[in-house]
Amino acid sequence: MNIRWLLIVVVLVSGCTSIKVVNEPVPEILQADKVCIIVHDDTREVFKTTLKEWLREQGITPDVYPQETSVDVCEWTLEYEGRWSWVVALYLADAKITAYHDGAEAGRAWLEIGKWDGHKWEGGKQRIRKLMDMLSGKVDHYELPVLVKDEKA
Repeated sequence: MNIRWLLIVVVLVSGCTSIKVVNEPVPEILQADKVCIIVHDDTREVFKTTLKEWLREQGITPDVYPQETSVDVCEWTLEYEGRWSWVVALYLADAKITAYHDGAEAGRAWLEIGKWDGHKWEGGKQRIRKLMDMLSGKVDHYELPVLVKDEKA
């Protein structure tokens, strides 16, 4: 095998598992009656909608504010940012959720998926929900989706 091809394969394989997770939970957010969400204008609407759904399921009232709002607008505030990427299909490549309590950063859950990571096909809503479960301390790690194996193997 040509050394050039071997190097290309090594680079591609090493990039296949590039996933980075940051988890600094703040379980106290589950005690909140209301959590304010500061909209990130450049992020797809599904991110905000999923945050609102998740909060309501926890019995927490979500309140939405425009992007230029200060993080001390409420006792509990969430800022988010999501970046979708395209490789064969659209997927949520980077997702960041930061929680603030009385204007000070209290916790965060961030996820970055590499371009060649086999886990990139997980749905955006599911990915956002997992991050909120981590941020709230309901789970202590990001559970990777099961990759479908070739049935012939």
